[in-house]
Amino acid sequence: MATRQHPAVGTRRQPAVPPLEALAPDWPAAAEEPRWLWESLRHQFWHPTDPARAIGRAGPFPDEQREAIAYWWSLLAAVEGMGPPAYAAAFVGATERRDSDQVRWSLLAMLHDELQHEELCRLALERFAPGWPRRYAPRTPLGRRANRHLDRVHQQAECCWQHYQRGLTRHGLPVATGALLLSELAAGALYDRWADGCAIPALATALHHTASDARRHQAVLRALAARDWPSLAAPARAEAAVQVQATTGLLSVVLLDTAAGADLPADLAASRRACQAAACQAGLGVPTAEQRQELLRAALLEVKDLQHRYDIPFPAMPGLAILGTEESAVDA
Repeated sequence: MATRQHPAVGTRRQPAVPPLEALAPDWPAAAEEPRWLWESLRHQFWHPTDPARAIGRAGPFPDEQREAIAYWWSLLAAVEGMGPPAYAAAFVGATERRDSDQVRWSLLAMLHDELQHEELCRLALERFAPGWPRRYAPRTPLGRRANRHLDRVHQQAECCWQHYQRGLTRHGLPVATGALLLSELAAGALYDRWADGCAIPALATALHHTASDARRHQAVLRALAARDWPSLAAPARAEAAVQVQATTGLLSVVLLDTAAGADLPADLAASRRACQAAACQAGLGVPTAEQRQELLRAALLEVKDLQHRYDIPFPAMPGLAILGTEESAVDA
C-alpha cells in the first residue's frame, strides 16, 4: 500500500494565483474594480495549526526568555486583535449597502486572514506562557514588568477600536481605509524584519505567512482607496484623519519606546529593552528600536502620500518628524 506523503509543516504548496498585473486594455471604461485582485485573495489561505506543532517543539527556554517571547507576541496580538472586528464591521456595512460581490468577498477573505493571525498569536502564547497575560502569573521580575506595560497597550487598543467603530458606523469603510492600510503596512514590515532575523524556524515560517497576508491586504486597501476616496464628503475626510491618528497611537505604544517618541514611562521603556534582549537571546530576532521606528515612519509617510493625492488631511506626528497636511482637522 502506498504511504501518503504529508507536506512539511508550514510549507504547503499554494495553488497558482492570478498575477498582480495592470487591467487589460479592453477592460470596460466604467469598471473600477480590479477583479484579478479580489480573485487572488481566496487562493492564499493557510492555517495556523500548520506551524503549531513545530512551535510546540521549539526550545526549551528559561522562564525569562519564555516570558519575553510571550510579551512580544502579546504586542502582535494587540494589533491583530483589531483586525477581526474591524473587517467584520466593514463586511456587514458593505453588505447592508449592497456593495459589489468582489468587495464583499475580499473583506470576508481579509477577515478570515485576521482570524488566522489572532489564532496564531494565541497558539504561540499558549506554547511559551499558557494563559498569558491575564491568567498567567509571571515567574520573573522581567515578566511582571512586561505585564504592566501590556495593560497600557490594551487600553490603547480599546481606544483605537472605539474610533474605528464610530467611523465605520457614521461613514462606512472609506474613512477607516487609511487607518487599516497603516496597520497593514506597519505589521507587514515588522513581520518581514522579524522573520528574517528569527532563528526559530517554526516562528519564522509563521511570520512569513502573516507578512504575505499583510501585503495582499495592502493591495486591496489601496484599490478601495482609489475607488472610494475621490467621492468622500468633507466630514468623512476629517474623520479619516482622526482614524489614522488613533491607529498611530496604538502602533506607537506597540512599536516605540520613550527615546523614539512614544509616551512610555522610563521604567516601562527599560523593561521593553530588557524583553527585546531576552527574546533575541532565545532566537526570536526582534527588530531594534531604531528599526521599529523607521518602519512605522515609512508606513505613515506612505499613507500620508496616498491621502494627499485625494485631499484627505493627515495628522502631524512631531515625534516622528512628520508634518501634517491639515492639523486643524484632527484637533478634536
